[in-house]
Amino acid sequence: MKSRTKNLISHQKIGELVKLHFGQAYEVSRIEELTGGMFSAVYRIEGTGGPDQLILKVGPPPEAPLLSYEQTVMATEVECLRLIRERTSVPVPKVLAYDFSKTALDSDYFFMTALEGVTLNCVSKSMSRDNLSRLKIELGEYLAQLHQIKGPYYGYFTQAPARQFSTWKDAFFHMFDQLLRDGQERKARLPYAKIRSALSKYEGYLEDAAETPALVDFDCHDGNIFVKQVDGIYQIVGIADLERAFWGDPIADFAAAFFQTDDISREPDFICSYMIAMNKTNYSNEDAARFLLYRLYLMAVMAVETFRYEPLYAMAQGTWARWNIVKCLRKLARRKSGPTLWQRMQFWKQSSIIVLPSSERR
Repeated sequence: MKSRTKNLISHQKIGELVKLHFGQAYEVSRIEELTGGMFSAVYRIEGTGGPDQLILKVGPPPEAPLLSYEQTVMATEVECLRLIRERTSVPVPKVLAYDFSKTALDSDYFFMTALEGVTLNCVSKSMSRDNLSRLKIELGEYLAQLHQIKGPYYGYFTQAPARQFSTWKDAFFHMFDQLLRDGQERKARLPYAKIRSALSKYEGYLEDAAETPALVDFDCHDGNIFVKQVDGIYQIVGIADLERAFWGDPIADFAAAFFQTDDISREPDFICSYMIAMNKTNYSNEDAARFLLYRLYLMAVMAVETFRYEPLYAMAQGTWARWNIVKCLRKLARRKSGPTLWQRMQFWKQSSIIVLPSSERR
């Protein structure tokens, strides 16, 4: 995917960075650009005299047009990878080296270990329904672990005290307001007044949404989940791209992980697995309303960020995102009391799905 945020560098420069961090004895034999991402330039490096494979991730060049929340996303990802590897069994790459000084290169960059397998979006349509169900159960367990990592404040990762919020509502309102200002500055076509009205009308749902700030990936969709066949069954072997992460309400990860649906009840394997792992007995109407608010935010991000893509792709993504913004606003307006998602899914008790501990599935 071509994007104005990708800082594509020469093979010679990559070789220099490798030697700088892994020694003069390291001889690069192959470099491949990984083109699937939409923000950073990413390279797979093979060589001798050091790790067999390296992944180099290069941040945007100084002149790249960024959204407000994207200014320090590489530092966010490096910190998230460290926290996840220290505190959970979630399979993420290991950071091997990083440099944010912009001395050897005009961008932030870091090296990490390579993930095995392929991304889930490449194989999900060809695998059995049972295998896909098991992967969603596994994802629920992994996100539950991720959400056990607690932070010191709400909001995006930052060193600025003014953007470290004591309540999730204040943080989310700031995040959304910042995004809408970015959109207006770049003349993105959004229903700004309706979005702000919905935030004001449904702010009560955010009051007690997250008692403590939890780590939220906010980009854990099929394109960032790596799977590999073990004894003929696909299993999750890696989760990548933590650059959008923030400290907030775990429910936000549901909207990002299943961004193609506006009704999480269509993913009973995942939601039941997650609730069991979190020792929760209820996914409430309030949770469902917050899911829509977070989906609204994600769709707004997707609409605003299109200014840096090629025209045809930008038009397609922008149109799809705006259509989903309208759907979110309509669904929020129709909200009323009724049975919870957990109650509507009692059929699951009679289903053939068996939630196995991770140790028994591997």
